[in-house]
Amino acid sequence: MRSAPRSFAVLPLALVAVLAAPAAASASEGSVPPEVTAYVTGGGLVERLDAVYGLNADGEGIDFDDATTPGPVSRVYHWTDDRLAGDVEANATRMVNEWVVPVTVAEEPVGVAIVWINLDTERPELAEFQADPAAAVALAEVPEAARLVRDRATGAWLALEDGVLTPLVAGASGLAGPVPLEDYEVVAPQPEPEPEVTDAGLGIAIAASVALFLVIVLALYVLPRVRRGGAPDEAGAEGPEQPEAADAAAEEAEADEPSAV
Repeated sequence: MRSAPRSFAVLPLALVAVLAAPAAASASEGSVPPEVTAYVTGGGLVERLDAVYGLNADGEGIDFDDATTPGPVSRVYHWTDDRLAGDVEANATRMVNEWVVPVTVAEEPVGVAIVWINLDTERPELAEFQADPAAAVALAEVPEAARLVRDRATGAWLALEDGVLTPLVAGASGLAGPVPLEDYEVVAPQPEPEPEVTDAGLGIAIAASVALFLVIVLALYVLPRVRRGGAPDEAGAEGPEQPEAADAAAEEAEADEPSAV
């Protein structure tokens, strides 16, 4: 078949393209999947940043132009549930589905992007962006052998290496320098508040339900009472027939009957 040689010829070209793809530097301990690397270095991240956080019609936002450059990718760790519960003997951190990327525009730091893999589509996506130039500078220098811990309760970014925590972004952690891991008091993050319901359709539905309830009450209780207490009909208005009138009517009826032969 003629098509078979063509398919074999395409295969080496595909392998060359994969090997030639740009690779994002891994800034710390933890794996960076190739699809995340491709998303960060192939333009997908910058395109999404511009779509969500770029300049709007009012000129607000960040101009993620052609000079936008993603920095090294770091795998993110969170505190384990055991450590959040106060167990200092248990494993302190766990790997999560997050990668942080410092972002610069024209070599000026602008903030950090957090990428995750959507479990429904199995594709990397932009999860959030923090417009924090200082954090972008700090997270571009994560030690290679350290775990990058995101302390969500304090907003801190901490490098954990050999049992020592070093604050890269202190946040509200109160850390001013390296401390032993066992000396750091981990605080559980507060649950996110439920969003307020502002849907106008819900208000209309409630108003319609109240109106329907009032109609039912009116039909069941008010209208029957009005009928019982209202003016009598024509037959009732004349009142009961008097005895004298009844006797006269009976005699008149007998007189009108023909006598029997």
